[in-house]
Amino acid sequence: MHLIDVSRKRDGVTTGRRHLTWLVLVIACVVAGCGPGSTGRASPDAVIKAVESFAGPDAQVYQNRVLVHPPDGEMSWLSLVVACKPGGGCVVVAPDGASYPDLEAFVDDTELIEPGASVRGNADLAFPDKDVRSETFTKTDPWMQGWYIGGGALLVVLVVAVVWLIVRTRRRRREAERLLRAWREPPDAERGAV
Repeated sequence: MHLIDVSRKRDGVTTGRRHLTWLVLVIACVVAGCGPGSTGRASPDAVIKAVESFAGPDAQVYQNRVLVHPPDGEMSWLSLVVACKPGGGCVVVAPDGASYPDLEAFVDDTELIEPGASVRGNADLAFPDKDVRSETFTKTDPWMQGWYIGGGALLVVLVVAVVWLIVRTRRRRREAERLLRAWREPPDAERGAV
């Protein structure tokens, strides 16, 4: 069984199925976190490539270290690179080459640290001109984030369904009352005849 059956004619049904299949694959990939991001493997070449692709050859580069405390292990230092464009704008580049807008995004999205680990460092890491503001971030389990997103989506669907049911019930009640009034009151032509 193929995901996309190209042997069939390209009628509306088959083409629609093909588009639907690709749409489902893209959505699954987005939900699973596919695409450019953290690989979980340190690579100096990936760091250099990320810095050059963001800021170009004239990048200003800073190194910062953050303290990582895994839930069941010893604390260790992790070096991060901050790459800044000559005209302004900086990103945090992890040892695996993935770029992040700030330390919190790094902690939430990287594969370099395990869920439950605490990371302490400069909260304004991507803003080298700001004063140092030390903060601790804890990596959440990505499966739990999925539950939160799914729960939020389910809540929205339930609210929409309840509102729709209330509106539908009110419309039906008004229609029933109108029909009942029409049944109880004879038309004007019949009143004059009686």
